[in-house]
Amino acid sequence: MTTPQRIPLPPTGTLTPPLRSQLNAALLATTAIPTIHSTLLHECQASGWLDLIKARVLDLLRSGECATYGEVMAVVLQEMKGNSSGRGDGGGAFAGGGVKRENENNNNGAGGVNGVNGVNGGGEGASLRVPERVVEVGVRVVRGFLDEVVDIEGEEEGG
Repeated sequence: MTTPQRIPLPPTGTLTPPLRSQLNAALLATTAIPTIHSTLLHECQASGWLDLIKARVLDLLRSGECATYGEVMAVVLQEMKGNSSGRGDGGGAFAGGGVKRENENNNNGAGGVNGVNGVNGGGEGASLRVPERVVEVGVRVVRGFLDEVVDIEGEEEGG
C-alpha cells in the first residue's frame, strides 16, 4: 500500500476548486470515504436522529403540511438549521425545536425519537439539529484522515 501524497494547504484554509479536487482524490485513494460514511451513519443511528428525521417527514406528509419532496426537504433543512418551522406558519407537531405531539402513539420502536439517547440532550423535545456527538465524532474522523494527506503551510504547534 502506498502512502498518499501530502497536499499543502494555505493557512487561510481557503479551498479553491483545484485544491478541493486534490483533497478528494487523496481521500478517495484511501479508505477514508467509506470509513467516514460508516462512522457518521452509525452515530446517527445510535443517537436516534435518523428515526427522528423519518418521523418528522412522515408527520409533514400525513398532516398535509407538505405534498412534495421539495417541500419536505425545505422544511426539514430549515428545522435542522434550528428554525422552528421551515414554512413560517404554525409549524405543526415539531415546531419550536421538534416537540412531539402529546398523546401521539409512540409504538414505532424508534429509541431516540423523543430526545432520549443523547439526541440534543433530550429534555423539552427532540430537535432536528444533528446531535452534538455526531458532529464531534465526524469532525474527529475527518480530521484524522485529513491529517494524513494535508500539510498546512505555516501551521504552528499548539496554536
